[in-house]
Parts: sequence; structure tokens; C-alpha cells
Amino acid sequence: MKIIMRLMNRILPSCREVSHLTSQAMDESLPWRKRLGLRLHLMMCVWCRRNAEQLELMRIIARSKAHSEIEQVKLSSDAQKRIAESLQQNDERP
Repeated sequence: MKIIMRLMNRILPSCREVSHLTSQAMDESLPWRKRLGLRLHLMMCVWCRRNAEQLELMRIIARSKAHSEIEQVKLSSDAQKRIAESLQQNDERP
């Protein structure tokens, strides 16, 4: 049993590393060894699993909030014209 525990401690990342890896995995693809270690750790550690679930929930909420705010932004036609003119003037400058 002690041999298995030592082996697991060598293979599996710590809770601190899992916290970082969970966030990193949402932004980019992890190498297979890190992905495997992360999954094994999450299967065994309820606290890290809860943290990963909460992080995913925050990401979903932030995306939906940002999407709804983008839909709410409506400029008047006058404002759109002023912005277009300003951008055109900036493009004409040397």
C-alpha cells in the first residue's frame, strides 16, 4: 500500500498544481501527461473537483454576461456616423 501511495504522489500533481492546470486547461490544450494527472487527481480529490466545477461555472456566467451586454449596446445612427467619420479621418492621416 505504501508503494502505491508513493507512486501516486510522484505521478499526481498537488492540489495547488491542479488549481493552475484546471485554469490552464480551459485556455489551451494540455500535454497528455498533465491531462492524465489532472483527471486522476480530480477523480480522487473532492475539493479540487469542486474548485474545477466552480471555475467552469464562473466561466459560463462571464461568457453569458458578456454576450448579453454586447447585445444591449445599440448606438444611434448619428453616433455610428461620427465614429465612422473619426475612423476615416484617422486612416487618412500620414
